[in-house]
Amino acid sequence: MAPWRRLVRISHAGIVAVGLFVLASLLSPPAATAAETEGNWNLDDGAGHRLGVMLYERSDINAATGLRLRLNAESPKLTLDHARPLLLSDGKDQDWSLANLSKELTASAGSAIPATSSQFDAGSLEPTPADGLPLRITVPSSAGDLSFALSPGQVQTFHSLTAASTN
Repeated sequence: MAPWRRLVRISHAGIVAVGLFVLASLLSPPAATAAETEGNWNLDDGAGHRLGVMLYERSDINAATGLRLRLNAESPKLTLDHARPLLLSDGKDQDWSLANLSKELTASAGSAIPATSSQFDAGSLEPTPADGLPLRITVPSSAGDLSFALSPGQVQTFHSLTAASTN
């Protein structure tokens, strides 16, 4: 076989390989986004109300440290209540009331709290939610009290982070 024919076959094989790689990347599911990683979730109550949730450890020199649950309304015209607590329930006679700390969302004194965001103290849940039990959160909003069920993975993350914050 002539060397130039071998070179043509190798280049055709390279082109096919690149084409398959591009096709596979277009058809494969995308990697997990930040909203789907540990401590960052999207919640939907099935009635058109959607929230972005972030569970994180606060370490600000200007405010108390501890675990926070931040909510961001992702549905049009939905605003979150900045005065009432968030309620958490495991469905087994365990209920928690998470203090509303939305005032921590303001960068400077006197600025308005964002209407679509709220923040709650999740660092002192006593007793710590039991591992394996479903958790439901009830969020005060302009549309009334909205109820969201956490998925098993979200419950596990919540359990792990709250248990770690109490140690």
